[in-house]
Amino acid sequence: MTALMVTKSGPRTTVQDLGRSGYQHQGLSPGGAADLRSFRWANHLLGNGTNAACLEITLGGFTATARQPLFLAITGADCQGTVNGKPIPHWGVFFIEAGDELELSTPSSGLLTYLAVVGGWQTRAFCGSRSCVSREGLTDLGVLAAETALPAMETPADLDMDACLKREVPAQVRCELESNAPLKLIPGPEYPTFSNLDRARFLSACYTVGHQSDRMAYRLDGPALQSAGGIVSKGVTCGTVQVPGDGKPMVLLNDRQTIGGYPIIGTVARLDCGRLAQKRPGEPVEFQWADVADCQSERLLFEQQFNMTPWAS
Repeated sequence: MTALMVTKSGPRTTVQDLGRSGYQHQGLSPGGAADLRSFRWANHLLGNGTNAACLEITLGGFTATARQPLFLAITGADCQGTVNGKPIPHWGVFFIEAGDELELSTPSSGLLTYLAVVGGWQTRAFCGSRSCVSREGLTDLGVLAAETALPAMETPADLDMDACLKREVPAQVRCELESNAPLKLIPGPEYPTFSNLDRARFLSACYTVGHQSDRMAYRLDGPALQSAGGIVSKGVTCGTVQVPGDGKPMVLLNDRQTIGGYPIIGTVARLDCGRLAQKRPGEPVEFQWADVADCQSERLLFEQQFNMTPWAS
């Protein structure tokens, strides 16, 4: 059942959940929401499961018409959203009636905005996920264009509407997303093959996001690095930092290839990958070494936040 009719999709809007797990050995990229923090909070605002599909909207420019009453939540980059010209709360919940017009403008900062609906967007699933990976050619898996009809569940009759509309994401979470702190980096398997000078250079330099960056990888402009040895191709993950032949590091993200043959100097912590994915070309990127235990502790605290919100059951 059509719940929302897209009239403008902006530069790029796709459907994303947590991704397609367990198929990398068959050559399928996992995909999934690039900014995990914003994605998870959008769903939590509506009481959705952790894997409910959201819209990932790049640089705004999105408009749509409601075909039925809907409770929606919006997080991530602030697109100054409006319904029928009236502002809607960012990092919060809002309600639209059938026939209402939703409009999201270009955000002044950040890149990705997440739009959730009660129960998640009910688009087609493939291999256990509704996530769209554009480069794999599965264009019917949630690559939105004008006149795209988005299905959704009807709002549950027992939903406490007044309480739901009062929900908003705590301010400190938004600050974490907007932080310019260095990205935490766990040393990778080829870390020893880089010279002491290159290791120090990598941390002391201020890289910038290159213009050839997308959901597959963020290419960084800055000092070139040089590994002393070649490697055999191996599996890669979200946050893997490869150093190709030109020496310019690149951070692999959600739509990455499944294996890689370049030296891996380190891996960016998963939550910090979301901060990176919100950066635009030309914006600065810095790194700091971290150990696995610190990154695991941060992730545990992140998961506990959802149980500490005022509306958590």
